[in-house]
Amino acid sequence: MHLHRLLIILALQVGLSYSCLDLRTVHQTVVVLEEPATIQGQPQPESIQTSVPNPFYEQSVSANGEDQSEGVHLRLRAISGVTKQLDYKCGPKWGKCPSGTCCSGAGRPSHAPCLMVRVTYMVWIPGFCGTTKAHCRSPECMIDFGNCDSNKAPKGPPTKEILRPHIGQVPYGPQQIRSCTVPGTIAFTFDDGPTRYTGDLLDLLDRYEAPATFFITGINNGKGAIDDPSLPWAELIERMTLSGHQIASHTWSHEDLSKVTSQQRHEQMLKNEVAIRNIMGSFPTYMRPPYSSCIPGSGCPEDLGDLGYHITLYDIDTDDYKNDSPYLIQLSKDIFDRALSTGSPATKSWLVIAHDAHEQTVHNLTEHMLETSGRLGYRPVTVGDCLRDPRDNWYRRDVRWSGHMNKSKIPKKGPKKFNIAQQISADGTCGANYTCLGSPFGLCCGSMNLCGNSTTHCGFGCKKEAGYCAVQMPSNGDAWDPDFSEGRSGKSEADSSVRSVRTAAVTSLVLALIVALWI
Repeated sequence: MHLHRLLIILALQVGLSYSCLDLRTVHQTVVVLEEPATIQGQPQPESIQTSVPNPFYEQSVSANGEDQSEGVHLRLRAISGVTKQLDYKCGPKWGKCPSGTCCSGAGRPSHAPCLMVRVTYMVWIPGFCGTTKAHCRSPECMIDFGNCDSNKAPKGPPTKEILRPHIGQVPYGPQQIRSCTVPGTIAFTFDDGPTRYTGDLLDLLDRYEAPATFFITGINNGKGAIDDPSLPWAELIERMTLSGHQIASHTWSHEDLSKVTSQQRHEQMLKNEVAIRNIMGSFPTYMRPPYSSCIPGSGCPEDLGDLGYHITLYDIDTDDYKNDSPYLIQLSKDIFDRALSTGSPATKSWLVIAHDAHEQTVHNLTEHMLETSGRLGYRPVTVGDCLRDPRDNWYRRDVRWSGHMNKSKIPKKGPKKFNIAQQISADGTCGANYTCLGSPFGLCCGSMNLCGNSTTHCGFGCKKEAGYCAVQMPSNGDAWDPDFSEGRSGKSEADSSVRSVRTAAVTSLVLALIVALWI
């Protein structure tokens, strides 16, 4: 066989092989084929396994829809060793974790096309059992298959027995609110906080004297409970109320309320009530369902109505969660500008959704929205005000609890590595006896001993003893989007690896054709 034919065959084989592999779960690993194990079987502690159906044959499915073939298993042995936390698979195809451990977020199918072959196959990626923050952080942690942050409960008496009359003219669930009613007003709302960026957002709103509404999540994204006195969140929420902003609920751990049971829905709302009550002495009557998902027929609208909540959506979705980049945030600005250009403040009002969990929203988009809406004649207000709802109707008071009134009993925020009391940074530097918590320069102490709120300050190299160090921010927002409804994880380096591998496959094919033409 001629050399050029061998080269063509080799390039085709490499291209087809790479295009049919989905390496999203592989990072510096060696792949070894293994015979399938039973679904109930657990992997050996020294290895990690991922179940991948064979892309080259169709799975047989019984009449009741059960999978009758398990395909091929890939054993992934990490070159640098395997973390002992990842001992057991979990999820819909693998079952629950051992008691006391969390099931990390995965276990959902992903669909991958095979380049040059008309095959689309489904890859089930398992969750793994463990106890690290990465395993237990909600909402990624699978609540039906292990322990999660969402299973934690705030301290204090429950709010379940507090009366919940439907007072005022604003509709309660199962009806949903999608717009304001007072012409000339614009209600800016921010979901998923408080986060490391929320302090900067409050500074900005103070500067513009702009009231807003914060839909608070209790324990999402591994940030800890909002009423934990060792964290900065309670003081930020107190500042919101003192500044005239409205507090609303966004559930305890950001679960999709259309996909959980009625009992789980009640827990999501009641736990968040207790945590907010622990801070304010009362809890909200307004809420927004995570992912804006409260589908009729799921029981969600009725449950929220029974709990006495106004289900609050929006009529401008900024898509800021998709555009959290200096190069993309202009897309969100354009969405906002186009919406406002369709109406006049003489007759129109707006209800806007954004997220204080994203840096570009806080440091870029929000000021643009404030300036643009003000220039056009709109007045920023809270959701309650844009609906003509008296402020007494925004909250339900718990007479048994006064909130965090006695500040002297709250321990100083941040880990106490030193016996000497830390001082708040006055010049933006941090470390040793100076903390960023409470400073105007940001919450996080970066590797260069400077305070700030950017990823550089709060991410790798962040000094926990001198400030807050952030966990990963959510990639998805709360606008209902079919492209994001099944999975909530965002872009990662692994995604770019898949693109690189498939690009290499195409390159191999092109090179083969060039060789053939040249010879």
